[in-house]
Amino acid sequence: MRALPCSTLTIVLAVILAFTALGCAPSRDAQCKSIIQIANGAVEEAKKLTNGGQTNEPQAMLQAADAMEQAAEGMKALELTDEQLQTYQSGFIEMYAQTAEATRNFVDAFEKKDRPRAEAALANLQRATQPEQELVQGINTYCQGN
Repeated sequence: MRALPCSTLTIVLAVILAFTALGCAPSRDAQCKSIIQIANGAVEEAKKLTNGGQTNEPQAMLQAADAMEQAAEGMKALELTDEQLQTYQSGFIEMYAQTAEATRNFVDAFEKKDRPRAEAALANLQRATQPEQELVQGINTYCQGN
């Protein structure tokens, strides 16, 4: 039996390693589920803490901001290999961070009875949450295409 030339052996080993590495990466379906789980958890937690967005209790709003920051951290921790999912991941991270910041600014202005600042913070909060529908629809469509 003839031995493979060194360069051919190197190529074969590189191909085997590449397939092994790709085989260990989570599937697109698993990556989708990870993002959706965090997103759904963030929404449920915020709804629970704020009585479906109906509360005017500053402490509840601050807890919702904490939940958004935790969701952003959870999203950051995901190791995604799918480029489109990475785009959605970035969108959720940015939205959660901006939502938390705007919520904290609103609570601070509300507690200080600074109406102009509260109104500005509320407008920022509305802008921060605006991408939610597009992100959710986009990821649902993309992930259902598995």
